[in-house]
Amino acid sequence: MLELTKEQMEVIQKAISKKAEESVQEFDKELDIVVSKLSTEGWTLPAELNIYAVKTIANTNKLDDINAFLKWFFTIEDFQKTKDMVNGIKASPIKEGLKNLTDQCWQAFQNKLYAVCATSLLSVIEGILSEFSDDKQDVRMMKVCQKKVDTFPSTGSTIQKHVWISYNNFIRNLYQKSDFSADEPETINRHWLLHGRSDFEIDEMDCIRLFNAVQSLCMIVKVEAKETQSEN
Repeated sequence: MLELTKEQMEVIQKAISKKAEESVQEFDKELDIVVSKLSTEGWTLPAELNIYAVKTIANTNKLDDINAFLKWFFTIEDFQKTKDMVNGIKASPIKEGLKNLTDQCWQAFQNKLYAVCATSLLSVIEGILSEFSDDKQDVRMMKVCQKKVDTFPSTGSTIQKHVWISYNNFIRNLYQKSDFSADEPETINRHWLLHGRSDFEIDEMDCIRLFNAVQSLCMIVKVEAKETQSEN
């Protein structure tokens, strides 16, 4: 049986700690890259995205078209990942009304009623986001997101941090002020949709983006609910 001295054990433990810290820092950098790429294309960090997919997006130039990759990811095997995403939303600790609305959005999606689906999903997003605000009367969603981002340190890898950073970028694009006398933005804009100015040319992937945005929030809701339980 191998017996190590106290000094040898300390050396090994320091080496393991150093390696673990380096791995965390490396993954943090990879997540920074992934969030940047996803934000450019209007995506939040998907809760369904596994570590392999994260590393693939971060470390290869073959995925220049992030949308093509995510379309494949969410539509393979008869939309299995999208179904998992919707089921994850309905299983999360959010208000029952929002779960019911999500289910109706999914029914609309399956019937290719994409404009109905997308417009309703905006209400789901705002309903969940409002729960993160100290002031329940506050409807300024960009302020809610920025406040959450500001609570995290600039360094250090947490999935929560990167989800909030990607969500902050997503919400800023979604709520971007628009001149209704100009052309409609190419990406979904909350004001154009809810004020009836849009041509409502919403497609399948626009809806999947929004379902993904809801699921990203639900992932944070689950994590924070567990943290609250452990504190109590």
